[in-house]
Amino acid sequence: MWAWLTITSGVLNALWSSQIKSRVQKEGALTFAASMRWGVGLSLLPFALAAWKPLSLRWWGYSALSGTLECLSLWALTRGARKDYYSTYALSNVVPFFSAFWAAFFLKETISPALALGVLLVVGGTLWLYYRGHWSWWGLGAAFIGSFSGLFSKLALPESGFLLHSCFAFLMGAMVLTAGGLKGGSTSLRSIAKNVWINRYLIIFSAVSTVVFYWALEIAPLSRVSPLVRVNLVVGFLLSYFLLGERQGWKSRGFGAVLLLLGLVLVLWKP
Repeated sequence: MWAWLTITSGVLNALWSSQIKSRVQKEGALTFAASMRWGVGLSLLPFALAAWKPLSLRWWGYSALSGTLECLSLWALTRGARKDYYSTYALSNVVPFFSAFWAAFFLKETISPALALGVLLVVGGTLWLYYRGHWSWWGLGAAFIGSFSGLFSKLALPESGFLLHSCFAFLMGAMVLTAGGLKGGSTSLRSIAKNVWINRYLIIFSAVSTVVFYWALEIAPLSRVSPLVRVNLVVGFLLSYFLLGERQGWKSRGFGAVLLLLGLVLVLWKP
């Protein structure tokens, strides 16, 4: 079940994240990131309230860290995408490499040889698919920060379940981004509110993607969910080829997609 949930999350993620570049150029990185977080968090709020129960202080800390770091990761991605979209996007998706270390060290998850090879193939396929030879610290930083967000989510989920955690984590991240943007003068409450409505369809896709991702993460190891959700990159490649007609260098990119798919098979394989 967790595998289907993760794949569903990856497909939906590909559908909304394909619009990041154009939206960031129009709205600005911080305004876009904040509006998406507010939209997702508020859309999940009624469901979270229905599932409400008393929670420990440790849960609040883990969820606050997860939401804040996830939001900072998205902000770093959008900042880097304004300068070099493909390299930033490629490097931001090496999250499974970091997550495997955190899962083994902090969560005591077993990393089998097949899983380790699968993670390496997923990361290698990702870089082959999208990397354009330009280094992006924003992209690598987004991956590093995002991997810690996944770790804290995994620590919080057993106590609350996916609805409460996903809602609070996103609202926490939205508040941090909004406060930072208002203080720096790079956004306004009016701009954020306006873009919540403009991005309403992206928010729906993101909200569903978020719920099924955290559901999968609640019931499956972080070391397997993190690489499997990168199926969104293969979906993105297929969308760009068949729907957008972006066929330049498609053979080389296709080889990267094949590497990625082989890695996903190993991630799913259990002896």
